[in-house]
Amino acid sequence: MLSNANKQLEEAFASCMKCGFCKAGCPVFLGRETTSPRAKVRLARAVAGGQIELTQGVAEQMDRCLNCRSCASECPSGVEPNKIALTMRRAVVERDGLKSVKKLIFHKALPNPKLMAWGLKVMGLGQHVLGLDMQNNPLRDILPFMGIRRDKDLPALGRRTLFSILPEIMEPIGEHKTTVVYFPGCATDLLYPEMGQSVVSVLRKLGARVILPHGLVCCGTPVFNSGDVEGARRLAESNIKLLSSIDADFIVTSCGSCGLTIKQEWSEILGLSNAEAIGKKVVDISEFIARYVDASNLAVLDDAEVVTYHDSCHLRRGLGVYKEPRQLLAAVLGDKFGEMESADRCCGGGGAFCLYHPELSQIVADVKMQCVEDSGAQRVATGCPACVMQLRDSFVHRKMPQRALHTIQIIDHALK
Repeated sequence: MLSNANKQLEEAFASCMKCGFCKAGCPVFLGRETTSPRAKVRLARAVAGGQIELTQGVAEQMDRCLNCRSCASECPSGVEPNKIALTMRRAVVERDGLKSVKKLIFHKALPNPKLMAWGLKVMGLGQHVLGLDMQNNPLRDILPFMGIRRDKDLPALGRRTLFSILPEIMEPIGEHKTTVVYFPGCATDLLYPEMGQSVVSVLRKLGARVILPHGLVCCGTPVFNSGDVEGARRLAESNIKLLSSIDADFIVTSCGSCGLTIKQEWSEILGLSNAEAIGKKVVDISEFIARYVDASNLAVLDDAEVVTYHDSCHLRRGLGVYKEPRQLLAAVLGDKFGEMESADRCCGGGGAFCLYHPELSQIVADVKMQCVEDSGAQRVATGCPACVMQLRDSFVHRKMPQRALHTIQIIDHALK
């Protein structure tokens, strides 16, 4: 069952010194050893060695991982317990198959953006008619029966998608300096098209010809994170075929998870060698701005509220991008921008983790929310739409007044 990955696992097991340093940064380690990254490594080693079976209990421990990469960044031996957990999830799927709901979403909906948009329109109609956006709606009592917290902040469903709003090719404003492909990701396309519009606006202001292929599908992150590597490969291969046919200087992303997946994980986790050339073109939008912007074109937003910055786990620990967004925010906000403690602490979203583990997700968010409150900021900027969703939900859960938004929305407002 683990034969395909045994060599990599054995190397990781041999490198693990059992020092426990990984526990220091793990947001889901709550004091019990069984919840630590070290325990996941030991459990995986026992399963691979045949000492124990891959039971439901073991599988549940492997699911209690945000894949935030904190454990990997703390490990002095270079072990990546998060990837070991992903390997174990893959083993479960290969043995038991996917649950029917995941199978429907991963194999039918995600490969078809139009079907996804149609499905969300139906759900959005129901959301609007039933008034589920209102926290005092008694119909919210049914949400816990669906595995959703009663006070869950529900993003508006059924809006026009980014692909339906914008054309596939958009010319630069002024001199043409470069040609880029914009890969918005599912959350931006389906839930937060205003973020994608800000990205395109900034790219065009900086002299980029923007290509937004309407045939792009999910990057595959939520799919392989759930153990369905084959399903993720099919999505990646569809995107690779499309992206390889376009002559562009860069592939710009505005989601840390999408950027990391395209740049590294299509080749490293999914084993797609034809993804390497595409990965080399990937840049986060903040990196692109830092490369092309003229500081004189950035206006200082004197009327702005106090803003702090939250590091997306995959953007910082995966892609190593953390200086550029801070530099840009400081340039347009001046003394209205301030750091908060533990800015790189995971917010607890973890993509779909917050849906599978709603209560644990909010326990993880406790530290982040305290840091936000202590910062005195009214707004929290971040480079990931999934983090925006989690932060907004966490604010609602605690009745906090702060608001979350994508960094690019501030920069677009300031860029002349």
